[in-house]
Amino acid sequence: MNNKPPVALTIAGSDPSGGAGIQEDLKVFNELGVHGLSVISTLTVQSSFGMRSSVAVDPVLISEQIECLLEDRPPYAAKTGLLAKQTIPAIIEFLDKASFPVVVDPIFESGSGLILADSELIDLYRKEVVPRAALITPNVKEAEALLDKPIDDSRALEGAARALLDLGPQAVLIKGRYLDEDQVIDLFATRNDLRRFVKPRRNFKNVHGTGCALSAAITAFLARGSSLAEAVASAQAYIDRKLASFLYAGEGTPIINHLK
Repeated sequence: MNNKPPVALTIAGSDPSGGAGIQEDLKVFNELGVHGLSVISTLTVQSSFGMRSSVAVDPVLISEQIECLLEDRPPYAAKTGLLAKQTIPAIIEFLDKASFPVVVDPIFESGSGLILADSELIDLYRKEVVPRAALITPNVKEAEALLDKPIDDSRALEGAARALLDLGPQAVLIKGRYLDEDQVIDLFATRNDLRRFVKPRRNFKNVHGTGCALSAAITAFLARGSSLAEAVASAQAYIDRKLASFLYAGEGTPIINHLK
């Protein structure tokens, strides 16, 4: 009997504060019973109060790490996070080789407002990365950047999702469209399915990495054998519980009571 846990891979940035990127992805994988493999694509300078700068890892080193891992223990699913322009060829090579679903989480701006993608990188995502993805998980601003047009209200979400599907991914999850002052909506779409996830609007201070955690959870559920729709629904429920578990020590950095 094989008791080994399923395997998932994350290719993402390193967050020295441990709240996002590779560090958060691996925590989520572990919590969901998945063994995590990791390739660092970007080194960042950041804390819970925001990102200050980032630098890309040599793309040759990225490719060599990926190749080494795939030869040893191929994952059941994978995700990408923070990428730089010079790393995109290595990611395209990986996506072309992948025989498992890959979740692409485009990160064009940090939560603290640091711009991480110029028009050239966004165009590379649009033409080369997004079409090769099983699922893309942009927030509203990232979806607007990929489509080069605004998503003015929640009614425009469906049209935006269809337009993103026309770029080539199997599925799209647009995150964080405000419905009103109390609620936000995430919209999941495939060619044959449309699901809305309405949730309370939470205004935590000094919190980042929820997008990383969500895409990591989706990847983990895919590695465990869920379909795309099932993985998204399970990950949404997981993140809702996770956010509800935040504890605060005064006005300082939140302490996450990680789920078991």
